[in-house]
Amino acid sequence: MARKFLILLAALALAAFGMAACGGDDDDSGGEAATTTEASAEEPAGDGGDDGGGAAGGGAGTVEFTADPDGGLFYEEKSVETDAGSVTLVLVNESPTPHDVRIEDADGNDLGGTEIISNDTAEATVELEPGEYTFYCSVPGHRQAGMEGTLTAN
Repeated sequence: MARKFLILLAALALAAFGMAACGGDDDDSGGEAATTTEASAEEPAGDGGDDGGGAAGGGAGTVEFTADPDGGLFYEEKSVETDAGSVTLVLVNESPTPHDVRIEDADGNDLGGTEIISNDTAEATVELEPGEYTFYCSVPGHRQAGMEGTLTAN
């Protein structure tokens, strides 16, 4: 499964490079700006590209979360950033410890997330308005152990 993910990641990177090579306006002052996804943490996260599926008025992006490959109760990311709109969450969990990633708004409402997985990769799509959200693992005890962070949608 990890090999398929790496192939998909390489294909997305090539697609993003190809779209960037087509030229365009570097001005971010409005109009039809390209959608991007960024993740910031101690280590880079996500593919940093967009999936090209954004519609007018809404962003589209992919955010990657990596659970500790040694089975610890933490994500490698503490905070991530993406465009508002339809956002694909990718959870990479290479450990036998089960994890998921869920998104919660400021009022504590669950907006969606991945299935609980072990030794696998999972994806889910959520719709996000601009704002700040919490991402967390819903496996009992994991969030309480510190398996959560901040997702900002611009």
